[in-house]
Amino acid sequence: MSRVSTLMVRYAFAVLFLWFGTEQLLNPDMWVAFLPAWTGYLPVPSLMLIQFNGWFEIVFALLLALGGFTRLVAAALSLHLLGIAVTAGGAIGMRDFALSIMGGALVFSRPDAWTLDALFAKKKTGQTPTSP
Repeated sequence: MSRVSTLMVRYAFAVLFLWFGTEQLLNPDMWVAFLPAWTGYLPVPSLMLIQFNGWFEIVFALLLALGGFTRLVAAALSLHLLGIAVTAGGAIGMRDFALSIMGGALVFSRPDAWTLDALFAKKKTGQTPTSP
């Protein structure tokens, strides 16, 4: 059962970032208001920051969904969401903080059988990964 729960958290976390990343690419104007004030000092336009963030979230979400570099990607996305939580504050920040911790749990779990990580480990060692 714990393998199934890890799979569910991994896919849910991936879907979360896929949705937000896609929204940022399709409607970057809607997201500019969420940028922290300090980003105004950067030599990069706000819309470009939003689009870069959208691509980052999509690429890392796809890697997470496929199970490539699962722990590293989960750590990066969790820290990213933690930064958003701190910046947002309030109820939204608390929700994002909780989601960040849930995603962080993936960092400490072994790759399940439905990951590229497990597939490559199997080829490397000749062992069969455990399935959910």
